[in-house]
Amino acid sequence: MQIDSFTVLLFALTIKLVLGGLFAVFWLKNRAAPWFLWWGFALALGSVTALLFMLRATIENYLTLGIGNAFLVSAVACTWQGARSFEKRAPQWMPVVAAPLGWLVVCLIPGFIETIEYRIALSSALVASMFAMAGWECWRGRHEALASRWPVIVLFGSLTLFFALRVPLMELLPFPFGALPMRPGWLGAFNLILFGHTFMLVVLVVAMSKERLELDQRTKAQTDPLTGALNRRAFMARGERLIARHSHEEATLSLLFLDLDHFKALNDRFGHSGGDDVLTCFVGLVNSCIRPTDFLFRMGGEEFCCLLPYTEASQAKLVAERIRQQVEAASVIVAGLPAKATVSIGIASTDEFGYDLDTLIRQADGAVYAAKRAGRNRVEVSNGRSLSEIAARMAGGGALAAG
Repeated sequence: MQIDSFTVLLFALTIKLVLGGLFAVFWLKNRAAPWFLWWGFALALGSVTALLFMLRATIENYLTLGIGNAFLVSAVACTWQGARSFEKRAPQWMPVVAAPLGWLVVCLIPGFIETIEYRIALSSALVASMFAMAGWECWRGRHEALASRWPVIVLFGSLTLFFALRVPLMELLPFPFGALPMRPGWLGAFNLILFGHTFMLVVLVVAMSKERLELDQRTKAQTDPLTGALNRRAFMARGERLIARHSHEEATLSLLFLDLDHFKALNDRFGHSGGDDVLTCFVGLVNSCIRPTDFLFRMGGEEFCCLLPYTEASQAKLVAERIRQQVEAASVIVAGLPAKATVSIGIASTDEFGYDLDTLIRQADGAVYAAKRAGRNRVEVSNGRSLSEIAARMAGGGALAAG
């Protein structure tokens, strides 16, 4: 049974037009997703390519082979720019315009369009290089945890290889796989392979966009909107996972509890907007002092926690001291006046208190109060006595000063 190339082209043309229209609708509903518009254009241009190739027997070569391949090159260029757009990079208009125009100019050279080897070599080089660039764009964004990204990269790699191999196989296979005379069924098989890749890419692109939306929603649900730090909900979720992992590996994890000193007085002096500026600056300073693998959380008000994986108490104290010094040295200009703050930090480690998140945070919180009793702007490592000392003092009628 032979594959009818006309039927395959007609089917591909119809489906690409429908999918291109759907992508345009997706973009109209979400203007923050311009990649849908780029890929919608790519599908529409691919449909025009299929139409011109279907009419090859009735119109001259320049229209079908020249302009038809120009539309194909434009479609792949738009696919590349869609990948750039998805990765939040600015589009590059030059390839979109220059690649098809360059092809059309070369087609005007006498003898080029009549020589199948020349056409295959140039068109395949253009298309393969832009599919490779699309795959590269997706690869560069691999830090974003999207499950569908990897199949998309594989498909772009497959398309790159598919077109690149046409050049060395020109003298071995019939057109359109090579440059030998066309045989029944080969054109249909070629277009069926392309359509299969296109359809799978469309499905995966929609899945990848949905995964990003869900990831953004989860991130917003676990992020403090003022400072950009992770919130208390994220602390409970990630903290428990880290505790479980460190317990399994019998590794050390340290927790820092950070409390800005006299923050209420700062709020009273500079207003809530000034206090917000101080909190935002504070988070920036802490992030500059910790590793990318460490986690900073805003627990509420002026209280923060920091989880330091694979870190002993002595190392955590060095980190905390660096944070304390940076905060003490910094100032925020609020209404033309410098606003300065200090921070008291308590430390608790799994080496001392075991793999229980609630115990760690209580002990570190107790160490913060010990630091405040000792004059604030200090770092204290919990030794297990902090909580009992606080409880004894409160029972005896003592009080801890706020802030």
